Amino acid sequence: MKNQIRNYLSAIFLMLLTICCNKKETAESTTSKLTDTATIDTVISNTDSTKQETATNDTLFNANYESGTLNSGIANVFATKATATDAAYMLSPGVNSNYAIAHKVTLGLSGYYSNDAYRSEADALNVPDALFFPGMERRYEFSVYLKDWGQWNSENPPYGDNIFQLKVTGGDPVPVRILTKRNTIVARYDASGNGIIISDFRPQINKWIDFRIDVKWTLDNTGYFKIYTRYEGETDYTLRLQNLNARTFTGTKLQNGQKGYIKWGVYREAGKDADGNVIIADNILTRIAYHDNIRIIKLD
Repeated sequence: MKNQIRNYLSAIFLMLLTICCNKKETAESTTSKLTDTATIDTVISNTDSTKQETATNDTLFNANYESGTLNSGIANVFATKATATDAAYMLSPGVNSNYAIAHKVTLGLSGYYSNDAYRSEADALNVPDALFFPGMERRYEFSVYLKDWGQWNSENPPYGDNIFQLKVTGGDPVPVRILTKRNTIVARYDASGNGIIISDFRPQINKWIDFRIDVKWTLDNTGYFKIYTRYEGETDYTLRLQNLNARTFTGTKLQNGQKGYIKWGVYREAGKDADGNVIIADNILTRIAYHDNIRIIKLD
């Protein structure tokens, strides 16, 4: 009888010991799973934070010309539609880099005439990430060098020489263009807006000027653009011109596939006299502009 009781107690002891061990293992397993879950949550949180941080400074397009090619190694970037052999060419150095692109236009010569004007411009019309539509918020940056830019010495008609454009397809007014006008650099926007960016650019001839344009593209008056510049030797950008509480996307044909895109180079708004001859103000026949570091950054 004593042996039976001893065996019975031993069996109960072993059963209790097994239960306790299982509980310990279960507790340890649960703790491990919680720790793993907490770690995963932290990673997800950090990843989301990184994505959010990246989204506020996300480079969508970058033509820095370090490929040494006229399209900067970007498929569907076109350097020019002008046929002159020197309408677009590579040069060295660029802005603290090996290469940049040059555009040249000489009035009166057919090789520099394209798209119904004397122009030689690169564009990113067929690069999806470079396009803009209502609802987007973008930063556009570029550097320009006005090579031996002839100066105005009279009050001849101030035809502009465009050096950068934010355009829309379909023939609607250009949302924002930057151009020289006599000895100033100005912005034209929408159908009739005008503003001075640099009142006298002559001290900056044959020097690099960095431009930055922040835009919120809208179809109502909640949009804006802000234009900044930075001269050689400067660290910070200076706000030069802004248009707030404005409609910035000028297109009216979105239902027909209209889109916004960028152009950079030289586009001369040469006038004509009564006989159809090109008016050459102050005998300024040729304009050459260098461009480098054309970037589009996502801000939204």
